[in-house]
Amino acid sequence: MATRRVDFTVTSKGGVQGSWIAVGGDDVPLVNDEGSITLQSPKTHFLVWWFVGNPGAKLTIEGKVGQQTVVEVKESTIPPGQTEGAGSKRFDV
Repeated sequence: MATRRVDFTVTSKGGVQGSWIAVGGDDVPLVNDEGSITLQSPKTHFLVWWFVGNPGAKLTIEGKVGQQTVVEVKESTIPPGQTEGAGSKRFDV
C-alpha cells in the first residue's frame, strides 16, 4: 500500500485556549496550528479532535494532500455552558 502526506491547518476563534488532533491512533503534532502525518493510501481514516476554551469558541480543521482537500471540519463549537469541544470525521486518502 502506498502512503501520502496529509498537511493539516487548524484555525480557532472566540477564545480557544488549546487543541489536539489525531488520525487513527496517531497524534498530529501541531506547530503554529499546522502539522502533517503520513497515511496509507488508498484507505479510509478517522480524524479526531478535542479543544478547550470559552463557550461558543470555534475550531476549523483542513487536511490536504498537495492542493486537494481530503478532510474539512468547517466549524466545531464549544456548547453553551461548557469549556470543551470534540468531534470525529471519517475521510479517504
